[in-house]
Amino acid sequence: MTLKDKYDTEVAVSNNQDKHQFEVSYPEDAVTAGFAAYLDKGDSWIFYHTVVGDEFGGKGLASILVSEALKATKEAGLTVVPVCPFVKGFVEKNAFEGYRKPNHEDMELVKSQM
Repeated sequence: MTLKDKYDTEVAVSNNQDKHQFEVSYPEDAVTAGFAAYLDKGDSWIFYHTVVGDEFGGKGLASILVSEALKATKEAGLTVVPVCPFVKGFVEKNAFEGYRKPNHEDMELVKSQM
C-alpha cells in the first residue's frame, strides 16, 4: 500500500531499529520528516516522543507515522505503551487495540533516557 500525505505526495514509514524509532520520509527526496521514538521492553515498545519538523507541518505526517508504527508493533506481537501525548491521543481516538497504560517502571525507564 502506498502512503500519501494530505497533498497526495508519497511518503514512507520505516523502523530504524538502530535508533529505536520509526521514521516518516519522502522517498523521492530522501528527506526524513519526523520520527516516533520508542524503548524496547522485550514484550512491548514504549512510545515516548514523536516529532515532525515544522517545515512538514499540516500534512498529516504525524498521524501516518504513528498509525504505521502502531500497526507494525501489533504485527510483531508486541504491546504498545503510549507515553507520548500524541501517541496516547491517537490510541484513544482510534480505539486502537493492543496497548496498555504506562506503569511506574515504564515512566522511570523513559525518564532515564532523557
